[in-house]
Amino acid sequence: MRDKIKWLWKYYKRYPYLLIVLIVLTPVQAAFQVAIPRMVEFTVDFVKTGTVQGGIQTWLAGLGADLGLSTAATYALTLVALGIIACALYAFVQSHRAWMNFRLEWMIRQDSFNDITRKGPDFFNKFRTGDLVTRLSDDIEQKLAWFACSGIFRFYEAVVFVIFTLAMMITIDPMLTLMAAGPVPILILIFFKSASILDRRYDNLQRNISGFNDIMEACFSGIRVVKAYVKEKVQKKKFHDAAVNRRAAEISAIKATTIVDSLYMYIWQFGVVIVLLAGGYMVIRANLSIGELVAFVYYVVYLIFPMFDIGQFLVKSRQSAVSINRLWELQAEPAMVTENGSIGADGDFKGGIEYKNVSFRFPDSDRNIIDDISIKISPGETIALVGKVGSGKSWMVNMVPRLVDPTEGEIRIDDHRLDDYKLSQLRRQIGYVPQEPVLFSDTVKNNILFGREYISEEVMNWAIDVSQLKSEIGEFPDGINTYIGTRGVSISGGQKQRLALARALAGKPKILILDDCTSALDSSTESALWARLHEVMPDMTTILITHRPDTLESADVIYVLEDGRIVETGKHAELIQNGGQYAKMYRRYRLAEEVVYG
Repeated sequence: MRDKIKWLWKYYKRYPYLLIVLIVLTPVQAAFQVAIPRMVEFTVDFVKTGTVQGGIQTWLAGLGADLGLSTAATYALTLVALGIIACALYAFVQSHRAWMNFRLEWMIRQDSFNDITRKGPDFFNKFRTGDLVTRLSDDIEQKLAWFACSGIFRFYEAVVFVIFTLAMMITIDPMLTLMAAGPVPILILIFFKSASILDRRYDNLQRNISGFNDIMEACFSGIRVVKAYVKEKVQKKKFHDAAVNRRAAEISAIKATTIVDSLYMYIWQFGVVIVLLAGGYMVIRANLSIGELVAFVYYVVYLIFPMFDIGQFLVKSRQSAVSINRLWELQAEPAMVTENGSIGADGDFKGGIEYKNVSFRFPDSDRNIIDDISIKISPGETIALVGKVGSGKSWMVNMVPRLVDPTEGEIRIDDHRLDDYKLSQLRRQIGYVPQEPVLFSDTVKNNILFGREYISEEVMNWAIDVSQLKSEIGEFPDGINTYIGTRGVSISGGQKQRLALARALAGKPKILILDDCTSALDSSTESALWARLHEVMPDMTTILITHRPDTLESADVIYVLEDGRIVETGKHAELIQNGGQYAKMYRRYRLAEEVVYG
């Protein structure tokens, strides 16, 4: 657990004032609270005997007399004052603790989210979307945030309270204190016996919550496919099974928690019974005053809730440890790209690209996805990559904006290594449209601007015009301010692709990467698109992944990939004349287009 506290410490350090308040005022509040039963003792004994006994009682009575108060009035006012001060301090500490809970939740979630955004594609293959959502919501909000502040400081408060209370009890009667503490060894044994069981059950619960959320996310995001294939019953069955598993895991975890909490709560109450029996006997034998017995019972009752808080801490610490481990599991995955560049990408950035003996493979794989590729692309040149599915085309272009880095060799732009550039400035010069256009539940305008406030209205309208979207946006209900739903569910496939292209063009990039992103366009729209692109951006370096014959014919150079290697290179006419793999693919593409478009 020490390593978990050390991990949380980096967040505490950001708020030293709050930390000091909680550490210093908690014992002060506890001191005032444990003084109350002692004051009750003095009052009861004074009412019974009519005399003042002991040093502090005499001092209080004398202080009251100086103020013109009777001893009874002095004791009563002292009780009220202690109660008010204790309540005020408690409210002050609690409010700071609650604020810190929310702040810690926010900081941990922000750091975790920022860390995830730095991960590479392999990370998102390993961790499903629903699982990530669970870790950043349920694990942090429900399991970790409360423990991180309230849990730890309630434990601290309980320990301080127990120490102060036991000290008071010992001053009354050490032997009776020892008898009252009889249940403590049993409680310690319960914790050590239950720790591993709680760990297993909480881990199982969080895994089931992740699976449940993942099934929901997959179903809702793919609802069109579900309906198209009439698979509602299958999805309902999956959801039902996941819900049953989650419920069973929750019940199992709650049972274990309830048993441990109940044992801590009720076993300690045996101490009250012991005190009443033994203390009553001592009062009868005149070894203890009635006031001392009343105070002692107060203290034993006082200890019930601190002992319960200690039990809660031990239970919640196991739960939170599981959640912290789940966050650490995300952090332990190395980022595929590290940023250490210092060169800007403004001004003289031209967009010439060179691959020098570039290979790429995943960390745990011995198979190269890209294998020893060396090509040079001049500024303003348009090249096309073709090949079968899985030949490595997308991974080859993913390395240019540094979505992944080569495992061997290097890529240079304008004679500088990619990793020499500042990552944010490099990516600002690259317009990237992936194979599956990613749109967000927002307006058309915000999907194009994508948080880039520096893009003017004029440039945005230009990007819309070049992308052949102007007339269609005019027909939308609210024009450019129309909401398009999650992943652009309310617009067509071709509109999605052109909207994603408009987003890329709005940044006025020097390098444009199009990963088969015009597949949903008809040939006339695509031809108009390319004509407009060449017209307005003649100096833009363009990398195309496409199977459209007309687009391939207009490329300056075509590279044919197979199993991560370049097997053919040349212009369209040369490759057709050679009669190799490209010629066969081209004829197949042309035939498919004629069948579709006539």
